[in-house]
Amino acid sequence: MKLLETFYLGRKMFMPMVSILWINYNSMHIINIIKESLNSLIHLEYPSYEIIVVDNGSIDGSREAIEEHLKFVGSMQKVKFIKLKRNLGFTGGVNAAYRLRNAESKYVAIVNNDAIPYPDYLRKLVFFMERHDDVGAVQGIVLKMSDTSKIDSAGMFIDDTINVYSPFSGKYADILCKPIYVSYVEGTMPLYRVDSIKRSLKDNNTMYITAGFAYYLEDVFLSLMFWNQGYRCVVLPVITGEHYREATTKKFASQIGLSYYALRNRIALLYMTNSKKKKKVFLKYLRRLFISKGNFQKRKIILNALLDGIHLGKELIRKYGIIDIYKAKLFRIPYD
Repeated sequence: MKLLETFYLGRKMFMPMVSILWINYNSMHIINIIKESLNSLIHLEYPSYEIIVVDNGSIDGSREAIEEHLKFVGSMQKVKFIKLKRNLGFTGGVNAAYRLRNAESKYVAIVNNDAIPYPDYLRKLVFFMERHDDVGAVQGIVLKMSDTSKIDSAGMFIDDTINVYSPFSGKYADILCKPIYVSYVEGTMPLYRVDSIKRSLKDNNTMYITAGFAYYLEDVFLSLMFWNQGYRCVVLPVITGEHYREATTKKFASQIGLSYYALRNRIALLYMTNSKKKKKVFLKYLRRLFISKGNFQKRKIILNALLDGIHLGKELIRKYGIIDIYKAKLFRIPYD
């Protein structure tokens, strides 16, 4: 089937099993949004799905608050609740949930704990995937919770230096009128085909590669693997929910060392690719290391991220091989 063919969302059809993965970590500061997110999942207009909640070792009382809320709304029989003893990072939490998915699940969805899905979001995404076997991942338009006339997420692009672009963020929601290919579906509210994950990672128990991208670019890696296996990543012109962006990561960015992970993971992923521009990127950061006016701590982060990123890239190449970045839908700009 062609990607841009008309798709009809109201027609009745068989709806396969979906496992929805929802990860929590120290979210007491936004507990009302957390509860609303869970309520929305519990009342989705979809006949066959499960919710797998993972608490990533929270110590602020949010784990207990979530458990009490689920008991209060009477949904514990519909929810698998996993309580990890320590924080395994977002990817570790996702993989813990992924391993416990229903064996019949054809798709897995991720919903961020600060995102509010709309009742029909899952039905719309599954309907499209059922008619496009060459699509590995899909998402719709996610709106800003603070201004629901504007887009928070509508897919993402990278260039061949692994710079990330979000060209639709902040734009009005009607800017998209047809499905589009993107470099990767963003991790707020995506839907993935389980067979695509298995074929791309050659592993029944891994969805996001924990050893590599614990906090950043995990969704980029998976989507690039999809493109290399012949699958597409698509954004649909349908509204699927709202998002209170970075409600948790903003609070803990310095604690988890997000600036380090952001650079290390970019270097590792770039090292894995056949990008014609990766040497220029490495040289740019080496120059920054020696001529930057930043303090010692910033220089140390850059040095460690470069060394660790190259080492990680080598390890991942041994496991997954070289990624042909030019098979993906890239954002094309000249490199300065």
